[in-house]
Amino acid sequence: MKKYQRFSPYEQEGGYSRASKVLRDAQGSRLVIQDFRPLPGSIEWELGLSAYEQYGSLAFAGDQPIPFAINNDGNLSLDAAEVLFHTLQQADENGSLEPEILVLELGPGLGLFARYLMDVFRELCRKLDKDYYNRLTYVAGDRSEKMLADIGRRGVFANHVGHYELRVVDALRPEQYFGTHPEWKDSRFHAIFLNYVLDSLPATALRVSSQGVKQLCVRTCLARGVKLCEYTDLSTDELARLANSDDPALKRRLADLFDLFASEYAYHDVEVADLPHGEFAVEFARHQKCSHLLHSYGALESLERLLPLLHPDGFILVNDYGSAEAKDYDKGFEHQRFGEAVAVGLNFALLEEYFRQRGGWECVAPPEDNGHIYSRMIGMRLLPTVVDHFQRRFTKSQFDCKREPASAASACIQAGRFEAAAVAYREALQRQPYNWLLMSETAKFLMFTLRDSDAGLEMARAALALNPCSAELWNTLGDGLFLVDRFDEARRAFQRALELDPEDVRARYNLSFLFEHNRDYASALRMIADALALDKRGAYREGLQRKQDEILQKLASKFQQHGQRMANRVTDLTRPEYVPKLEPSK
Repeated sequence: MKKYQRFSPYEQEGGYSRASKVLRDAQGSRLVIQDFRPLPGSIEWELGLSAYEQYGSLAFAGDQPIPFAINNDGNLSLDAAEVLFHTLQQADENGSLEPEILVLELGPGLGLFARYLMDVFRELCRKLDKDYYNRLTYVAGDRSEKMLADIGRRGVFANHVGHYELRVVDALRPEQYFGTHPEWKDSRFHAIFLNYVLDSLPATALRVSSQGVKQLCVRTCLARGVKLCEYTDLSTDELARLANSDDPALKRRLADLFDLFASEYAYHDVEVADLPHGEFAVEFARHQKCSHLLHSYGALESLERLLPLLHPDGFILVNDYGSAEAKDYDKGFEHQRFGEAVAVGLNFALLEEYFRQRGGWECVAPPEDNGHIYSRMIGMRLLPTVVDHFQRRFTKSQFDCKREPASAASACIQAGRFEAAAVAYREALQRQPYNWLLMSETAKFLMFTLRDSDAGLEMARAALALNPCSAELWNTLGDGLFLVDRFDEARRAFQRALELDPEDVRARYNLSFLFEHNRDYASALRMIADALALDKRGAYREGLQRKQDEILQKLASKFQQHGQRMANRVTDLTRPEYVPKLEPSK
Protein backbone atom coordinates (compact mmCIF):
# COMPACT_ATOMS: atom_id res chain seq x y z
CA MET A 1 0.00 0.00 0.00
CA LYS A 2 1.27 3.42 -0.93
CA LYS A 3 2.37 5.43 2.07
CA TYR A 4 1.32 9.07 2.28
CA GLN A 5 3.27 11.75 4.16
CA ARG A 6 1.38 13.03 7.14
CA PHE A 7 0.80 16.80 7.53
CA SER A 8 -0.21 18.69 10.63
CA PRO A 9 -3.70 20.25 10.66
CA TYR A 10 -2.00 23.62 10.23
CA GLU A 11 -0.18 22.44 7.11
CA GLN A 12 -3.34 20.86 5.73
CA GLU A 13 -5.06 24.25 5.74
CA GLY A 14 -3.46 25.00 2.37
CA GLY A 15 -1.01 27.51 0.99
CA TYR A 16 -3.06 30.68 1.50
CA SER A 17 -3.95 29.92 5.11
CA ARG A 18 -0.38 29.01 5.94
CA ALA A 19 0.97 32.15 4.30
CA SER A 20 -1.60 34.30 6.08
CA LYS A 21 -0.69 32.80 9.43
CA VAL A 22 3.01 33.35 8.81
CA LEU A 23 2.39 37.04 8.18
CA ARG A 24 0.01 37.31 11.12
CA ASP A 25 2.55 35.72 13.46
CA ALA A 26 5.32 37.97 12.12
CA GLN A 27 3.24 41.07 12.76
CA GLY A 28 2.25 39.83 16.18
CA SER A 29 5.87 39.35 17.21
CA ARG A 30 6.48 43.07 17.74
CA LEU A 31 6.77 44.31 21.30
CA VAL A 32 3.59 46.10 22.42
CA ILE A 33 4.04 49.42 24.21
CA GLN A 34 0.33 50.19 24.50
CA ASP A 35 -2.61 47.97 23.54
CA PHE A 36 -5.50 48.94 21.29
CA ARG A 37 -7.38 52.14 22.07
CA PRO A 38 -9.03 54.90 20.00
CA LEU A 39 -6.50 57.09 18.19
CA PRO A 40 -7.12 60.29 20.25
CA GLY A 41 -6.51 58.31 23.46
CA SER A 42 -3.31 56.64 22.28
CA ILE A 43 0.26 57.46 23.26
CA GLU A 44 0.86 58.05 19.55
CA TRP A 45 -1.61 60.94 19.57
CA GLU A 46 -0.59 62.36 22.94
CA LEU A 47 3.12 62.49 22.09
CA GLY A 48 2.31 64.09 18.74
CA LEU A 49 0.30 66.86 20.37
CA SER A 50 2.99 67.50 22.99
CA ALA A 51 5.50 68.37 20.22
CA TYR A 52 4.18 71.93 20.02
CA GLU A 53 4.42 72.41 23.78
CA GLN A 54 7.88 70.84 23.95
CA TYR A 55 9.58 72.38 20.91
CA GLY A 56 7.62 75.58 20.26
CA SER A 57 8.71 77.20 17.00
CA LEU A 58 11.52 74.65 16.60
CA ALA A 59 8.84 72.13 15.65
CA PHE A 60 8.90 73.91 12.28
CA ALA A 61 12.70 73.72 11.95
CA GLY A 62 15.32 70.99 11.98
CA ASP A 63 15.94 68.07 9.66
CA GLN A 64 12.30 66.90 9.57
CA PRO A 65 10.16 69.98 10.25
CA ILE A 66 6.39 70.25 10.32
CA PRO A 67 5.45 71.67 6.89
CA PHE A 68 4.55 75.34 7.13
CA ALA A 69 5.30 77.03 3.80
CA ILE A 70 1.85 77.04 2.18
CA ASN A 71 0.21 79.10 4.93
CA ASN A 72 3.29 81.22 5.73
CA ASP A 73 4.55 82.36 2.32
CA GLY A 74 2.39 85.49 2.30
CA ASN A 75 -0.09 84.40 -0.38
CA LEU A 76 -2.75 83.09 2.00
CA SER A 77 -2.33 86.17 4.18
CA LEU A 78 -2.80 88.51 1.23
CA ASP A 79 -6.05 86.79 0.20
CA ALA A 80 -7.35 86.65 3.77
CA ALA A 81 -6.56 90.34 4.34
CA GLU A 82 -8.49 91.27 1.19
CA VAL A 83 -11.54 89.32 2.37
CA LEU A 84 -11.30 90.78 5.88
CA PHE A 85 -11.09 94.34 4.56
CA HIS A 86 -14.06 93.81 2.23
CA THR A 87 -16.11 92.33 5.10
CA LEU A 88 -15.38 95.30 7.36
CA GLN A 89 -16.15 97.72 4.56
CA GLN A 90 -19.56 96.11 4.06
CA ALA A 91 -20.28 96.15 7.80
CA ASP A 92 -19.21 99.80 7.92
CA GLU A 93 -21.60 100.68 5.11
CA ASN A 94 -24.39 98.77 6.88
CA GLY A 95 -23.73 100.59 10.15
CA SER A 96 -22.90 97.40 12.10
CA LEU A 97 -19.13 97.89 12.47
CA GLU A 98 -18.08 98.25 16.10
CA PRO A 99 -15.49 100.80 17.30
CA GLU A 100 -13.00 98.06 18.18
CA ILE A 101 -12.22 95.50 15.47
CA LEU A 102 -11.23 92.12 16.88
CA VAL A 103 -9.65 89.27 14.92
CA LEU A 104 -8.69 85.85 16.30
CA GLU A 105 -6.29 83.25 15.00
CA LEU A 106 -5.95 79.91 16.75
CA GLY A 107 -2.72 77.97 16.29
CA PRO A 108 -0.61 80.83 14.85
CA GLY A 109 2.50 78.66 14.53
CA LEU A 110 5.42 80.89 13.55
CA GLY A 111 3.14 83.94 13.46
CA LEU A 112 3.99 84.73 9.84
CA PHE A 113 0.43 84.39 8.55
CA ALA A 114 -0.71 87.02 11.06
CA ARG A 115 2.30 89.25 10.41
CA TYR A 116 1.73 89.40 6.65
CA LEU A 117 -2.04 89.72 7.01
CA MET A 118 -1.58 92.79 9.21
CA ASP A 119 1.04 94.18 6.78
CA VAL A 120 -1.37 93.86 3.84
CA PHE A 121 -4.36 95.04 5.87
CA ARG A 122 -2.53 98.19 6.97
CA GLU A 123 -1.58 99.02 3.38
CA LEU A 124 -5.16 98.52 2.20
CA CYS A 125 -6.40 100.90 4.91
CA ARG A 126 -3.82 103.51 3.92
CA LYS A 127 -4.57 103.17 0.24
CA LEU A 128 -8.36 103.42 0.65
CA ASP A 129 -8.26 105.92 3.53
CA LYS A 130 -9.91 103.74 6.17
CA ASP A 131 -9.12 103.68 9.90
CA TYR A 132 -9.76 99.97 10.35
CA TYR A 133 -6.14 99.14 11.12
CA ASN A 134 -6.01 101.78 13.87
CA ARG A 135 -8.99 100.05 15.50
CA LEU A 136 -7.63 96.50 15.00
CA THR A 137 -6.58 94.04 17.71
CA TYR A 138 -5.28 90.72 16.38
CA VAL A 139 -5.43 87.96 19.01
CA ALA A 140 -3.06 85.05 18.41
CA GLY A 141 -4.16 82.15 20.62
CA ASP A 142 -2.43 78.83 21.19
CA ARG A 143 -2.45 76.15 23.88
CA SER A 144 1.38 76.03 23.74
CA GLU A 145 2.89 78.74 25.94
CA LYS A 146 6.30 78.05 24.40
CA MET A 147 4.97 78.67 20.89
CA LEU A 148 3.58 82.05 21.97
CA ALA A 149 6.76 82.91 23.86
CA ASP A 150 8.83 82.20 20.75
CA ILE A 151 6.63 84.53 18.67
CA GLY A 152 7.18 87.28 21.22
CA ARG A 153 10.90 86.58 21.66
CA ARG A 154 11.58 86.64 17.93
CA GLY A 155 9.75 89.90 17.42
CA VAL A 156 7.53 88.59 14.62
CA PHE A 157 4.96 91.34 15.29
CA ALA A 158 7.49 94.06 16.08
CA ASN A 159 6.06 96.38 13.41
CA HIS A 160 2.51 96.02 14.76
CA VAL A 161 2.99 97.07 18.39
CA GLY A 162 -0.33 97.87 20.04
CA HIS A 163 -2.33 95.88 17.50
CA TYR A 164 -1.83 92.30 18.70
CA GLU A 165 -2.15 90.13 21.79
CA LEU A 166 -0.70 86.70 22.52
CA ARG A 167 -3.08 84.52 24.54
CA VAL A 168 -3.09 80.93 25.79
CA VAL A 169 -6.27 79.45 24.29
CA ASP A 170 -7.38 75.84 23.82
CA ALA A 171 -9.12 75.39 20.46
CA LEU A 172 -11.49 72.85 22.05
CA ARG A 173 -12.52 75.27 24.80
CA PRO A 174 -11.94 78.82 23.52
CA GLU A 175 -14.81 80.30 25.50
CA GLN A 176 -13.11 79.35 28.78
CA TYR A 177 -10.56 82.09 28.23
CA PHE A 178 -12.64 84.77 26.55
CA GLY A 179 -15.64 84.19 28.78
CA THR A 180 -13.68 84.80 31.99
CA HIS A 181 -12.01 88.08 30.97
CA PRO A 182 -14.23 91.14 31.48
CA GLU A 183 -12.68 93.09 28.58
CA TRP A 184 -13.94 90.41 26.17
CA LYS A 185 -17.37 89.94 27.72
CA ASP A 186 -19.41 91.79 25.10
CA SER A 187 -16.89 91.59 22.26
CA ARG A 188 -17.22 89.57 19.09
CA PHE A 189 -14.61 88.70 16.51
CA HIS A 190 -15.08 89.95 12.97
CA ALA A 191 -12.85 87.16 11.69
CA ILE A 192 -11.53 83.88 13.10
CA PHE A 193 -8.67 82.19 11.22
CA LEU A 194 -8.02 78.46 11.61
CA ASN A 195 -4.95 77.45 9.60
CA TYR A 196 -3.88 73.84 10.05
CA VAL A 197 -5.27 73.70 13.58
CA LEU A 198 -8.48 71.65 13.24
CA ASP A 199 -6.46 68.70 11.88
CA SER A 200 -4.75 68.44 15.29
CA LEU A 201 -8.03 68.02 17.17
CA PRO A 202 -9.48 64.59 18.07
CA ALA A 203 -11.00 62.54 15.26
CA THR A 204 -11.82 58.92 14.63
CA ALA A 205 -12.35 56.63 11.68
CA LEU A 206 -15.57 54.60 11.57
CA ARG A 207 -16.53 51.46 9.68
CA VAL A 208 -20.28 51.53 9.05
CA SER A 209 -22.16 48.46 7.84
CA SER A 210 -25.49 46.71 8.24
CA GLN A 211 -23.95 44.71 11.11
CA GLY A 212 -23.14 47.83 13.11
CA VAL A 213 -20.48 50.47 13.65
CA LYS A 214 -16.85 49.91 14.50
CA GLN A 215 -14.21 52.46 15.49
CA LEU A 216 -10.55 52.54 14.50
CA CYS A 217 -8.24 51.64 17.37
CA VAL A 218 -4.45 51.86 17.52
CA ARG A 219 -1.91 49.58 19.12
CA THR A 220 1.52 51.13 19.63
CA CYS A 221 4.50 48.82 19.20
CA LEU A 222 8.24 49.07 19.07
CA ALA A 223 9.20 49.42 15.41
CA ARG A 224 10.67 46.40 13.70
CA GLY A 225 14.45 45.98 13.87
CA VAL A 226 14.97 48.48 16.69
CA LYS A 227 17.65 47.63 19.26
CA LEU A 228 16.27 49.52 22.22
CA CYS A 229 19.58 49.53 24.11
CA GLU A 230 21.09 51.75 21.39
CA TYR A 231 18.63 54.54 22.22
CA THR A 232 17.72 54.29 25.89
CA ASP A 233 18.35 52.44 29.16
CA LEU A 234 14.60 51.91 29.57
CA SER A 235 13.28 48.38 29.14
CA THR A 236 10.17 47.59 27.12
CA ASP A 237 8.25 47.05 30.36
CA GLU A 238 9.27 50.53 31.53
CA LEU A 239 8.22 52.00 28.16
CA ALA A 240 4.83 50.35 28.56
CA ARG A 241 4.50 51.64 32.13
CA LEU A 242 5.21 55.23 31.00
CA ALA A 243 2.91 54.97 27.98
CA ASN A 244 -0.01 53.75 30.09
CA SER A 245 0.53 56.18 32.96
CA ASP A 246 -2.13 58.74 33.86
CA ASP A 247 0.61 61.33 34.45
CA PRO A 248 1.24 63.46 31.31
CA ALA A 249 4.74 64.33 32.57
CA LEU A 250 5.70 60.64 32.64
CA LYS A 251 4.34 60.13 29.15
CA ARG A 252 6.41 63.03 27.84
CA ARG A 253 9.55 61.15 28.86
CA LEU A 254 8.90 59.05 25.76
CA ALA A 255 9.05 62.05 23.41
CA ASP A 256 12.68 61.44 22.40
CA LEU A 257 11.79 57.84 21.48
CA PHE A 258 8.72 58.74 19.42
CA ASP A 259 10.26 57.73 16.09
CA LEU A 260 10.90 54.22 17.46
CA PHE A 261 7.17 53.51 17.71
CA ALA A 262 4.93 52.00 15.05
CA SER A 263 1.13 51.75 14.94
CA GLU A 264 -1.17 48.82 14.22
CA TYR A 265 -4.80 49.43 13.24
CA ALA A 266 -7.90 47.39 14.10
CA TYR A 267 -11.62 48.21 14.13
CA HIS A 268 -13.47 47.51 17.38
CA ASP A 269 -17.14 47.81 18.30
CA VAL A 270 -18.24 51.20 19.59
CA GLU A 271 -21.43 52.64 21.02
CA VAL A 272 -22.47 55.41 18.65
CA ALA A 273 -24.03 57.36 21.52
CA ASP A 274 -20.57 57.54 23.17
CA LEU A 275 -19.09 59.42 20.20
CA PRO A 276 -19.49 63.20 20.00
CA HIS A 277 -21.91 63.88 17.13
CA GLY A 278 -21.87 60.11 16.58
CA GLU A 279 -25.45 59.71 15.36
CA PHE A 280 -25.00 62.52 12.83
CA ALA A 281 -21.78 60.94 11.51
CA VAL A 282 -23.30 57.47 11.09
CA GLU A 283 -26.42 58.88 9.41
CA PHE A 284 -24.18 60.88 7.06
CA ALA A 285 -22.12 57.78 6.19
CA ARG A 286 -25.21 55.74 5.41
CA HIS A 287 -26.76 58.51 3.35
CA GLN A 288 -23.54 58.87 1.36
CA LYS A 289 -23.22 55.06 1.15
CA CYS A 290 -19.75 55.18 2.69
CA SER A 291 -18.39 52.04 4.31
CA HIS A 292 -15.60 54.05 5.99
CA LEU A 293 -15.81 57.56 7.37
CA LEU A 294 -13.39 60.00 8.97
CA HIS A 295 -15.37 61.61 11.78
CA SER A 296 -13.79 65.03 12.49
CA TYR A 297 -15.67 65.47 15.75
CA GLY A 298 -12.97 67.63 17.38
CA ALA A 299 -13.27 70.12 14.52
CA LEU A 300 -17.06 70.19 14.90
CA GLU A 301 -16.81 70.77 18.66
CA SER A 302 -14.29 73.58 18.22
CA LEU A 303 -16.39 75.32 15.57
CA GLU A 304 -19.51 74.98 17.73
CA ARG A 305 -17.73 76.78 20.58
CA LEU A 306 -16.27 79.46 18.31
CA LEU A 307 -19.57 80.42 16.66
CA PRO A 308 -20.93 82.33 19.70
CA LEU A 309 -17.70 84.37 19.74
CA LEU A 310 -18.23 85.51 16.14
CA HIS A 311 -19.70 88.88 15.17
CA PRO A 312 -23.00 88.45 13.25
CA ASP A 313 -21.35 89.95 10.14
CA GLY A 314 -18.09 88.11 10.70
CA PHE A 315 -16.66 84.89 9.28
CA ILE A 316 -14.55 81.89 10.20
CA LEU A 317 -11.92 81.01 7.58
CA VAL A 318 -10.65 77.42 7.67
CA ASN A 319 -7.52 76.49 5.70
CA ASP A 320 -6.45 72.88 6.10
CA TYR A 321 -5.73 69.60 4.37
CA GLY A 322 -8.03 66.61 4.02
CA SER A 323 -10.71 65.57 1.54
CA ALA A 324 -13.87 67.11 0.13
CA GLU A 325 -15.29 63.76 -1.02
CA ALA A 326 -17.04 61.62 1.58
CA LYS A 327 -16.23 58.34 -0.21
CA ASP A 328 -12.51 59.01 -0.33
CA TYR A 329 -12.16 57.23 3.01
CA ASP A 330 -13.49 53.98 1.54
CA LYS A 331 -9.98 53.69 0.05
CA GLY A 332 -8.50 53.55 3.54
CA PHE A 333 -7.44 55.82 6.38
CA GLU A 334 -4.09 56.59 7.95
CA HIS A 335 -3.11 59.34 10.34
CA GLN A 336 -0.02 61.41 9.55
CA ARG A 337 3.18 62.23 11.33
CA PHE A 338 4.65 65.60 10.44
CA GLY A 339 8.03 65.88 12.11
CA GLU A 340 7.32 65.13 15.76
CA ALA A 341 3.64 66.02 15.49
CA VAL A 342 0.55 63.96 14.64
CA ALA A 343 -2.47 65.08 12.62
CA VAL A 344 -5.38 63.85 10.53
CA GLY A 345 -6.90 65.68 7.59
CA LEU A 346 -10.40 67.09 7.79
CA ASN A 347 -13.49 65.54 6.29
CA PHE A 348 -14.76 68.70 4.61
CA ALA A 349 -17.81 66.92 3.20
CA LEU A 350 -18.86 66.10 6.78
CA LEU A 351 -18.30 69.69 7.94
CA GLU A 352 -20.35 71.14 5.08
CA GLU A 353 -23.26 68.77 5.72
CA TYR A 354 -23.17 69.54 9.43
CA PHE A 355 -23.59 73.28 8.82
CA ARG A 356 -26.19 72.66 6.14
CA GLN A 357 -28.32 70.80 8.68
CA ARG A 358 -27.57 73.12 11.57
CA GLY A 359 -29.61 75.99 10.18
CA GLY A 360 -28.76 79.66 10.39
CA TRP A 361 -25.13 79.13 9.37
CA GLU A 362 -23.43 78.83 6.01
CA CYS A 363 -20.33 76.90 4.96
CA VAL A 364 -19.07 78.24 1.62
CA ALA A 365 -16.49 76.59 -0.65
CA PRO A 366 -14.58 78.05 -3.61
CA PRO A 367 -15.80 77.02 -7.09
CA GLU A 368 -12.87 74.59 -7.27
CA ASP A 369 -10.35 73.54 -4.62
CA ASN A 370 -6.73 74.10 -5.62
CA GLY A 371 -5.58 70.57 -4.71
CA HIS A 372 -3.01 71.76 -2.15
CA ILE A 373 -5.12 73.26 0.62
CA TYR A 374 -8.88 73.40 1.27
CA SER A 375 -10.45 76.71 2.22
CA ARG A 376 -13.94 77.15 3.67
CA MET A 377 -15.77 80.25 4.91
CA ILE A 378 -18.33 79.86 7.70
CA GLY A 379 -20.68 82.59 8.89
CA MET A 380 -24.18 83.42 10.06
CA ARG A 381 -25.10 86.13 7.55
CA LEU A 382 -22.44 86.19 4.89
CA LEU A 383 -23.23 88.92 2.40
CA PRO A 384 -23.26 87.88 -1.27
CA THR A 385 -20.50 90.39 -2.05
CA VAL A 386 -18.31 88.90 0.70
CA VAL A 387 -18.92 85.36 -0.55
CA ASP A 388 -18.12 86.46 -4.10
CA HIS A 389 -14.88 88.09 -2.92
CA PHE A 390 -13.87 84.94 -1.02
CA GLN A 391 -14.60 82.63 -3.93
CA ARG A 392 -12.62 84.76 -6.38
CA ARG A 393 -9.60 85.02 -4.09
CA PHE A 394 -9.51 81.35 -3.04
CA THR A 395 -10.28 79.55 -6.27
CA LYS A 396 -7.88 77.19 -8.05
CA SER A 397 -7.34 79.51 -11.00
CA GLN A 398 -6.16 82.28 -8.68
CA PHE A 399 -3.87 79.85 -6.83
CA ASP A 400 -2.32 78.59 -10.07
CA CYS A 401 -2.01 82.06 -11.56
CA LYS A 402 0.20 83.21 -8.70
CA ARG A 403 2.54 80.25 -8.99
CA GLU A 404 2.83 79.81 -12.76
CA PRO A 405 5.77 82.22 -13.28
CA ALA A 406 7.81 80.60 -10.50
CA SER A 407 7.27 77.18 -12.10
CA ALA A 408 8.23 78.65 -15.48
CA ALA A 409 11.44 80.05 -13.97
CA SER A 410 12.44 76.62 -12.65
CA ALA A 411 11.75 75.06 -16.06
CA CYS A 412 13.88 77.71 -17.78
CA ILE A 413 16.78 77.04 -15.43
CA GLN A 414 16.59 73.32 -16.16
CA ALA A 415 16.73 74.14 -19.89
CA GLY A 416 19.66 76.54 -19.45
CA ARG A 417 17.59 79.58 -20.43
CA PHE A 418 18.82 81.81 -17.62
CA GLU A 419 17.77 85.19 -18.97
CA ALA A 420 14.24 83.86 -19.53
CA ALA A 421 14.32 82.55 -15.97
CA ALA A 422 15.21 86.02 -14.67
CA VAL A 423 12.19 87.49 -16.49
CA ALA A 424 9.95 84.75 -15.07
CA TYR A 425 11.23 85.38 -11.52
CA ARG A 426 10.45 89.08 -11.90
CA GLU A 427 6.87 88.23 -12.87
CA ALA A 428 6.65 85.67 -10.05
CA LEU A 429 7.62 88.26 -7.44
CA GLN A 430 5.05 90.71 -8.80
CA ARG A 431 2.35 88.09 -8.26
CA GLN A 432 3.71 86.95 -4.89
CA PRO A 433 5.09 90.11 -3.26
CA TYR A 434 5.24 88.64 0.25
CA ASN A 435 6.73 85.23 -0.61
CA TRP A 436 10.05 85.24 1.23
CA LEU A 437 10.73 81.64 0.16
CA LEU A 438 10.47 82.69 -3.48
CA MET A 439 12.82 85.59 -2.75
CA SER A 440 15.33 83.18 -1.22
CA GLU A 441 15.14 80.99 -4.31
CA THR A 442 15.61 84.04 -6.54
CA ALA A 443 18.57 85.25 -4.46
CA LYS A 444 20.36 81.92 -4.91
CA PHE A 445 19.61 82.04 -8.64
CA LEU A 446 21.21 85.49 -8.85
CA MET A 447 24.24 84.46 -6.80
CA PHE A 448 25.08 81.05 -8.19
CA THR A 449 23.58 81.01 -11.69
CA LEU A 450 23.89 84.58 -12.91
CA ARG A 451 26.98 85.22 -10.74
CA ASP A 452 25.52 88.55 -9.63
CA SER A 453 26.38 88.50 -5.93
CA ASP A 454 25.36 92.11 -5.26
CA ALA A 455 21.86 91.58 -6.67
CA GLY A 456 21.59 88.29 -4.77
CA LEU A 457 22.51 90.03 -1.52
CA GLU A 458 19.87 92.70 -2.03
CA MET A 459 17.27 90.04 -2.73
CA ALA A 460 18.24 88.14 0.44
CA ARG A 461 17.92 91.33 2.48
CA ALA A 462 14.49 92.00 1.00
CA ALA A 463 13.42 88.51 2.08
CA LEU A 464 14.83 89.03 5.59
CA ALA A 465 12.84 92.23 5.90
CA LEU A 466 9.74 90.04 5.57
CA ASN A 467 10.98 87.19 7.73
CA PRO A 468 14.01 87.90 9.95
CA CYS A 469 13.40 84.64 11.84
CA SER A 470 14.33 82.24 9.03
CA ALA A 471 17.56 80.26 9.29
CA GLU A 472 17.18 79.54 5.57
CA LEU A 473 17.33 83.26 4.73
CA TRP A 474 20.28 83.99 7.01
CA ASN A 475 22.17 81.16 5.32
CA THR A 476 21.36 82.63 1.90
CA LEU A 477 22.57 86.06 3.03
CA GLY A 478 25.75 84.48 4.39
CA ASP A 479 26.37 82.71 1.09
CA GLY A 480 26.26 86.04 -0.76
CA LEU A 481 28.54 87.74 1.76
CA PHE A 482 31.06 84.90 1.48
CA LEU A 483 31.09 85.21 -2.31
CA VAL A 484 32.14 88.89 -2.08
CA ASP A 485 34.81 88.15 0.56
CA ARG A 486 32.95 89.80 3.45
CA PHE A 487 33.88 86.94 5.72
CA ASP A 488 33.17 88.47 9.13
CA GLU A 489 29.65 89.47 8.07
CA ALA A 490 29.12 86.01 6.55
CA ARG A 491 30.15 84.37 9.81
CA ARG A 492 27.65 86.50 11.76
CA ALA A 493 24.90 85.55 9.31
CA PHE A 494 25.61 81.82 9.65
CA GLN A 495 25.79 82.12 13.43
CA ARG A 496 22.43 83.90 13.41
CA ALA A 497 21.02 80.95 11.47
CA LEU A 498 22.29 78.63 14.23
CA GLU A 499 20.72 80.80 16.91
CA LEU A 500 17.36 80.45 15.18
CA ASP A 501 17.78 76.72 14.52
CA PRO A 502 20.42 75.07 16.76
CA GLU A 503 20.30 71.90 14.64
CA ASP A 504 20.72 73.63 11.28
CA VAL A 505 23.01 71.52 9.08
CA ARG A 506 23.42 74.06 6.29
CA ALA A 507 24.77 76.72 8.67
CA ARG A 508 27.40 74.30 9.97
CA TYR A 509 28.35 73.33 6.44
CA ASN A 510 28.77 77.00 5.56
CA LEU A 511 30.79 77.75 8.68
CA SER A 512 33.21 74.93 7.81
CA PHE A 513 34.15 76.92 4.68
CA LEU A 514 34.83 80.01 6.77
CA PHE A 515 36.96 78.11 9.28
CA GLU A 516 38.87 76.55 6.40
CA HIS A 517 39.42 79.97 4.84
CA ASN A 518 40.85 81.20 8.17
CA ARG A 519 43.04 78.06 8.32
CA ASP A 520 41.26 76.98 11.52
CA TYR A 521 41.11 73.39 10.36
CA ALA A 522 40.31 71.91 13.78
CA SER A 523 37.15 74.06 14.14
CA ALA A 524 36.16 73.26 10.56
CA LEU A 525 36.41 69.50 11.21
CA ARG A 526 34.41 69.80 14.45
CA MET A 527 31.72 71.74 12.60
CA ILE A 528 31.61 69.05 9.89
CA ALA A 529 31.38 66.27 12.48
CA ASP A 530 28.41 67.99 14.16
CA ALA A 531 26.72 68.52 10.80
CA LEU A 532 27.16 64.87 9.80
CA ALA A 533 25.59 63.75 13.08
CA LEU A 534 22.59 66.07 12.58
CA ASP A 535 22.07 65.37 8.85
CA LYS A 536 19.52 62.60 9.35
CA ARG A 537 18.33 62.57 5.74
CA GLY A 538 21.83 62.80 4.30
CA ALA A 539 21.03 65.93 2.27
CA TYR A 540 24.49 67.40 2.89
CA ARG A 541 26.46 64.22 3.51
CA GLU A 542 28.29 64.12 0.19
CA GLY A 543 29.33 67.78 0.39
CA LEU A 544 30.35 67.47 4.04
CA GLN A 545 32.47 64.40 3.39
CA ARG A 546 34.11 66.04 0.38
CA LYS A 547 34.95 69.13 2.45
CA GLN A 548 36.24 66.89 5.25
CA ASP A 549 38.54 65.08 2.79
CA GLU A 550 39.83 68.39 1.41
CA ILE A 551 40.68 69.65 4.89
CA LEU A 552 42.30 66.38 5.91
CA GLN A 553 44.44 66.48 2.76
CA LYS A 554 45.49 70.03 3.60
CA LEU A 555 46.37 68.94 7.12
CA ALA A 556 48.33 65.95 5.83
CA SER A 557 50.24 68.19 3.42
CA LYS A 558 50.82 70.70 6.19
CA PHE A 559 52.18 68.05 8.57
CA GLN A 560 54.37 66.59 5.81
CA GLN A 561 55.84 69.98 5.03
CA HIS A 562 56.33 70.59 8.74
CA GLY A 563 58.25 67.31 9.02
CA GLN A 564 60.45 68.22 6.10
CA ARG A 565 61.19 71.61 7.60
CA MET A 566 62.02 70.03 10.94
CA ALA A 567 64.40 67.56 9.27
CA ASN A 568 66.17 70.38 7.46
CA ARG A 569 65.98 73.05 10.10
CA VAL A 570 69.83 73.13 10.58
CA THR A 571 72.58 73.05 8.00
CA ASP A 572 75.97 72.34 9.66
CA LEU A 573 78.48 74.06 7.44
CA THR A 574 81.34 72.81 9.64
CA ARG A 575 80.88 69.22 8.61
CA PRO A 576 83.61 67.92 6.26
CA GLU A 577 81.30 67.52 3.32
CA TYR A 578 80.48 71.24 3.49
CA VAL A 579 84.10 72.49 3.96
CA PRO A 580 85.45 73.61 0.58
CA LYS A 581 88.67 71.98 -0.56
CA LEU A 582 91.38 74.45 -1.42
CA GLU A 583 93.44 73.75 -4.50
CA PRO A 584 97.22 74.38 -4.18
CA SER A 585 98.28 77.54 -5.90
CA LYS A 586 100.23 77.18 -9.05
